[in-house]
Amino acid sequence: MRAGHRGAGRVATYVVLVVAALFAVFPIWWIVSTSLESPARAYSFPAALIPQGTAANYTTAWQEGPWGRFLLNSLGIGFATTAFVLATGILAAYAIVFLPSRWTRAAFPLVLATMMVPFYAILVPDYLIVRDLGWLNTYISQVVPFAASGFAIFLLVQFMRGFPRALRDAARMDGAGELRFLWSVVVPNLVPALVTVGVYTFLQSWNAFLWPLIVTTSSSVQPIQVGLANFLSTANGTNWTVLAAAAAITAAPMLLLYVLAQRKVVESVSRTGLKG
Repeated sequence: MRAGHRGAGRVATYVVLVVAALFAVFPIWWIVSTSLESPARAYSFPAALIPQGTAANYTTAWQEGPWGRFLLNSLGIGFATTAFVLATGILAAYAIVFLPSRWTRAAFPLVLATMMVPFYAILVPDYLIVRDLGWLNTYISQVVPFAASGFAIFLLVQFMRGFPRALRDAARMDGAGELRFLWSVVVPNLVPALVTVGVYTFLQSWNAFLWPLIVTTSSSVQPIQVGLANFLSTANGTNWTVLAAAAAITAAPMLLLYVLAQRKVVESVSRTGLKG
């Protein structure tokens, strides 16, 4: 009886997982399917499971917008923001965990408090600061305001707190200073957490829309999400096949990034005990 109940429970679990996976994959399939359809078939109902169109929609979408420039802008902004977040996160987390003092003990609650402030609450002050600094319509305005992340510091602190104190004692006995211990011992053991922070930060930067829309006016510095919105606001707003092709171009790099980094992300979540 118990074996039968366990078997039924396992089957039910697999059914739920399959249904959840289908719900997760369906929007991606719908975009790709629509992008490969002809306009006539794209409006048919019910939609065909297998698209029978061509890839001409991708060619049309690519030719009607400076997607190469948008991609380079988003990549550059994403990599710069991720590098800053990783650097500031590592240093701040190291100070909180390995250099305890009344200042670092007071800093950690403040870091957590920044995660509770909605972005919209600081949107106007941030804009006024960027405007007064003369950073409007520049790459700097899209990187510097996000150069530190409370989530990154929090996650790295949880990882570092799991390090044996004996590692630091042994490093000190060998004459290693703080920076040497950080670079040679701590950072190599933080790879899963660093990959997770990097993927999360890059994804946030890639999907940024409202802030770049406010602080930029030229396509030469605008990221890909703003470019997609501009593409939608033109005559292509009713051409769903071409619009779906543009959306697929926008989402493809992030899907590839997650596929490549998925293993490290799962390892990071399992080691920190965090759950979705």
